Amino acid sequence: MKTSTLNSIITKFHACASGMTRTQLLILVALVILIGALSLPPYLEYDRKVMPADNDVDMIAGAIKKFYKHTKEYPQDLEDLVTNPGIEGWKGSYLEDLPETPWGGSYQLMPDIYKVCISADHPRVPKKYRHGGVAEISRVYHGNPKEGAKYWWK
Repeated sequence: MKTSTLNSIITKFHACASGMTRTQLLILVALVILIGALSLPPYLEYDRKVMPADNDVDMIAGAIKKFYKHTKEYPQDLEDLVTNPGIEGWKGSYLEDLPETPWGGSYQLMPDIYKVCISADHPRVPKKYRHGGVAEISRVYHGNPKEGAKYWWK
């Protein structure tokens, strides 16, 4: 009697532990494809728009630091990096031309807080990447790191 009970338990265990059915496998594959499809657009936006904008802002901030090193003044306008503003010590164009944001339009220089960024009222840039946004694309370009740190969150 005990042997037949043990055999039936083993038979049921093998039936349950035999693996996934084709239906379960298809559902799993469909879920993986769905998750991949939902995560692709944010990645593409980051790769095509955010990374180039971040690189542009970094390049502009570097040009501003060179400008300051030569003139001992910070520029009041981004055009000062391309054309001579008439300041003593200016040593040629610090940028070949001013880059446009990947969404179109221009970057903004905020001399009062030593920041270069995307304007807060830019119509085509998602709000989170604009000045004041939660994922703001900007750089503080103040030459003194301790002094510049207080402008980061402004």
